[in-house]
Amino acid sequence: MSRFGRPALVATFLIANAGAFAACGGTAPATTQGPVPSGTIAVEAKEYQFTPSSITAPAGKVTFSVHNAGSVEHEFEIFRGDQVVDEVEGLVPGLTKSMTVDLAAGQYTYVCKLSGHDQLGMKGTLTVN
Repeated sequence: MSRFGRPALVATFLIANAGAFAACGGTAPATTQGPVPSGTIAVEAKEYQFTPSSITAPAGKVTFSVHNAGSVEHEFEIFRGDQVVDEVEGLVPGLTKSMTVDLAAGQYTYVCKLSGHDQLGMKGTLTVN
């Protein structure tokens, strides 16, 4: 063994194989959402939840900025009962999309229906006053 001993050997092995270990990782690199304009409701989509899970907004035009902080594709659909009010599709990991919706007072839900994500808990409530 070298004069540096076992710790040096382990460190050399880890450095030499860091790329191989990184390629096998199960998580996507962390991404951050840029600044959200004033008056816009920021929503984060991630396996398998939305943050926040409950939103209150005033009636009228409401803008949502939805950021996928997860590692799989998501969508953001707003429902009033069984009717789709509006949606953001194709939210690949790291992507942020915005939508503005004209909402009447009442109770709504928002969900990700891709691959049964809503059944795994990816849903929230929206109260419009």
